[in-house]
Order: sequence, then structure tokens, then C-alpha cells
Amino acid sequence: MFFNSDDSSSRYRIGRVTIDGSFHTQSADENFFSYFCNDTLYSMTRTIHPDDLADFKELVNTLGDDEVKHCIIRMKNAEGTYRWMIMKMSVNIQMLSRGTRLTDIVVKDAFFLEKSTTGLENIIERFRFLMSVQEAVIFEYSSMTNRFYIYSFDYNVNTVFYNEDFDYFHFHMLSENMISEGSRETFESFFESVKSGISRFRFEMETGMFTGGEHTCLQQFSGFTETDDDGNSIVLGLITEKKAPDDTFSDVNPAYEANLDSLTRLFNKKSVTSFAENRISSGASGTVTIVIIDIDDFKYINDTYGHLFGDDIIMTAANVIKKETGNKGVAGRIGGDEFMLVLDDISDEMELRSILRAIRSNIELRCAEKAEGLKITCSMGTAQYPADASDYHQLFRTADKSLYIAKEKGKDRYVIYNREKHGIVEGYDTAISTALQEKTEKDKAEITGSLIAGLTVSHSISVVQALRTIVSVFELDRIRIYAGEKLQLMLSVPEINTDENAEYILRENYMDNFSGKNIFLIDNTDILEGRNNEAFSRNKKDGVKASVQYISRAGDSVNGMISYELTNHFKKWPQMDANFMSVLGRIIFEKIFNGDEKDG
Repeated sequence: MFFNSDDSSSRYRIGRVTIDGSFHTQSADENFFSYFCNDTLYSMTRTIHPDDLADFKELVNTLGDDEVKHCIIRMKNAEGTYRWMIMKMSVNIQMLSRGTRLTDIVVKDAFFLEKSTTGLENIIERFRFLMSVQEAVIFEYSSMTNRFYIYSFDYNVNTVFYNEDFDYFHFHMLSENMISEGSRETFESFFESVKSGISRFRFEMETGMFTGGEHTCLQQFSGFTETDDDGNSIVLGLITEKKAPDDTFSDVNPAYEANLDSLTRLFNKKSVTSFAENRISSGASGTVTIVIIDIDDFKYINDTYGHLFGDDIIMTAANVIKKETGNKGVAGRIGGDEFMLVLDDISDEMELRSILRAIRSNIELRCAEKAEGLKITCSMGTAQYPADASDYHQLFRTADKSLYIAKEKGKDRYVIYNREKHGIVEGYDTAISTALQEKTEKDKAEITGSLIAGLTVSHSISVVQALRTIVSVFELDRIRIYAGEKLQLMLSVPEINTDENAEYILRENYMDNFSGKNIFLIDNTDILEGRNNEAFSRNKKDGVKASVQYISRAGDSVNGMISYELTNHFKKWPQMDANFMSVLGRIIFEKIFNGDEKDG
């Protein structure tokens, strides 16, 4: 290998993060999450030294759409130590074009700058030597400059064959007959693939680009696309000469190709399963962690946007998964929208969480770039050998159960299996668990219907009785109802003695958080920090960890609010639960404001 991944050159670049206008983390890579841990889950400002915070905020707020800014500030790592960091900031152009302003930040450790530079110079020298030994011809394309290079190394000497604007190169090759007649269609496909940033490609065509068109030979153009620190596409590849026109398989390894999924180029189900089984059965020391990843509501995506768009989402997710897995293991596609990671020797739960957070947040951000208003999420379940299972099949069942729990809790999350919390897995069956989930949702629907009938048709139950039922069925800790001009507390189940109001929802643009159904889902009250500070302080004071808020409107004003609350844990609210709470909130306020409420 060129270098040791534990040396200073790899520690120089801490990671990449994308934040919104409230300085909340929208996505980050595994290295960033690992270095800063939980402090960066919500507001990035928690990691920044108080003396540097004002400068940081000013830089972000004054950043131009096409501007790149650098700064040096102190940031606190997972050990609580402040270190000087070099930041490179730019606006996320893809999301800006869809009306959402996000800032991309690359964070680097200033202490390791000099050592890192020396290490990179050594890597470059070795790379040049290897390429010269192989007599490789390299091509390179940058979307930022639209420049296309073809060059080779003779150790200390660069031989540049082409350095042109890519559109001119395209015109030049065709107009001067550098591409044979039979390969022109393939050349067009190559051109479009490079331009659009296809993740991996391979084309064979007869060209005369190295002989000035005097004679042609069959050449293979193999390449891949990466994204640089500024979000620009970088295409790199090799040009190799084929021995004969009919020798189309001369440098393709059919055994290797048979192990890959044709769409994503990840390992297919058979090969990734075999890899996991071999790792466990080999008796090698260390741990083996399985992660099963499922794209949430993928059928809806296919039905709404079409199967070609669905394939693009699958490929985007696969690219994120492969990048964040890195050299820690292998990734495979085991179903239409389902993936599996096999990770070796994960040191601790924090390292695993860093990988999962990076996958989850980056799939959402990368897919959001595909269409306006698109929100793609994923659910993940994990289990580890030998702590959670004695063989591969039990390990897979355990990870699958964790995935089901993630789905049951509202999707868009990961669950790390814990025997004490989740129970022993014996003969676990996904089909059975899915049926149980459907039964639970059916029970909630039936009970919601009964409550509505009891409140509006038969008038057989009071609002307080309905609230007690809702607390039990939806596993809540508390429901509070506010009403009146200043939204005074009028009812609480369980009852609390306090004189308070929810007037904070009328300030700080708080109403912008509510959907068209008058619902605001708060999975974790920390999301309010930096966005609605008064609301954040009130929820923290009241011990609210997660809530669903429903507002009642009278014309343009708000005359009531119901807060469905959890005080002991956070929760990713299922959309179905939110829909039920919205309907029940409307019915409850109709009963309250119509004045026909009975004593509870």
C-alpha cells in the first residue's frame, strides 16, 4: 500500500460536514462524526470555542453563493480538547438551485499540516513511479473547469497528450476523424458519461488520438467519478490498448464480474453473504458486524417517480454506502432496496455509530439533490459476532430484527442490537414481524376511530378520558392543551399544577415549522437549539425530549395547541401516528371550543 492509514497524513483531514442556516448538521462523513461524536449531531456550534463562535457565524452568514472562504478556529474533539482547525467553506450549489441554502465545510487539523504535506508528497512520488512502470495513460476531467487531460508519467517527466476544454476535445476528435466511424456512437456515450459523472464506466472504441488520426487501434477507457471537497465532480481513468478487435474480454475478470451487482457495482447477495460466512467460520480473531440497510418507502418512490428514477436512488445510496464503509469492510446489495455491510473489527460502539450516522445523513442529502422537495431516508439494523450470535444465520436474523425495530419506531434511524433491551432472537421471521407491525397500526386506527365516534357521535367520552386513552395507546408520557389569546395551559394529562403558557410558538418564526396539517414533529428537542431558542429553553425546562405539536387556527391566528410529549426518551415519530394525532387534535379542539365538553 502507498501509505499507512494511521499516519499523520490521514489525520490532517478531519472530515466534511454540511450545515443549514441555523448551524445544524444536515450531513457529514464518518470521520467527522467519529472525531466530534455527539456534540455535532444537532448544532455544530457546540464544538466551537466560545471566543471563536461569533467569527464563525459571521463567516457562514456572509458567505457568497460562488465564494470559498477559509478560517482557523478552535474546535472541541470527542475527548473535550480544543484544537486549531482549518475550515474551508462553500455554499452547496446543488441544494441552492432547489431553494435550500446549505454550507459545505471541510475541517482539517492545523497541527498535522506540515507532516501531512510531506506524506502526500511521498505518496505522489510513489504513484508516479507505479504509473511509469505500468506505462499507463491517464485521463482526468474536472466539472469545475471543464478541462480534459490525457497524460502519462515517465517518472520525473510528464507527457501531456491533450489539455483542452472538454467540449472542444469532443468537437476536435470527431471533426478531425480521430474516432473511427464504427466507434462514434460509443464515443458519444463516453462523452456523456464523463460529463454527467457516472460513478463507474468502461468503453471500448477505435481511436487515432495518439497517432494524429494516421491509424486507429482498439482502446479501452475505464474510469470512475469522485466528488472533491468543494462538491465538484472529478473523473479519473485509464486508457489501455486492446490486443485485437474481437478480444473484448481480454482484460476483464469474469470471476470478479460474477460477484458484482450489475446496477450498483457493489457485491451481490451471494458474494457478500459468502464473505460474511467465511469471516465467521474462519475462526479469525476480532469481531464481525453486520449492518442491514433498507431505503424507506421505496415502493412509493418507484410508483411516484418511475423505476429509472428509483434505480438512480439505489445507485446514489450505494455510492454513499461504499464511500462511508471505506476499508472497514465490504458492502453488498441483497435485495431491490436493501443493502448489507460486513464490517471487520469495529473498535467500539462509537465508531459504529459514526459510520451509520454518515450513511444515514449523506443518503438523505445526496438524494435531496435529485428532485425538489424529495426526502429519502433509510433504516438500519446491526448485530455483532460473537457477542450477539454464534453463527452467520443467527447474526443475520438478529440484525434483521434490529432493522424491523428501526422501522417500527418510525424509520429514518439505526438500531444497534442489545440483548437486554431487544430480547433474545430465536427463529425470528421478518414476515411475522411485519404482520405484527401491521396489526399494531390497525389497532391504533381502530382505537382512533372509536375515540372520534365517542367524542362526536355518541358523546360517550370526555376529552380527559380521550387524552388518557391516547397517552396509553401511543405510549406517551404527557399531553398538554393550551388555549386562548396567550395560549394558557388549560389541561394536562397526567395533571400538573403550574401557571404557564405556550406563547413562544407565536414568536421567532416558529409557525413556519408546522405542516399544512398543522403538525410539527419534534424527534429531539435539540433540533430547536439555534433555530427557536425560546422554544428550546422552554422544552428543556419542562423536560420534553420529543413531541408532536398540533395547532388550532381561527382565521389567521392560533387559538390552541396540543402537545403530545415524551419526557424519558427521544423518538422518530411514525407518520401514521402523526396523522392520527392531527385528526384527534382537530376533534378535541372542536369539542372544547363548541362548549360541550363533559367533566372527566
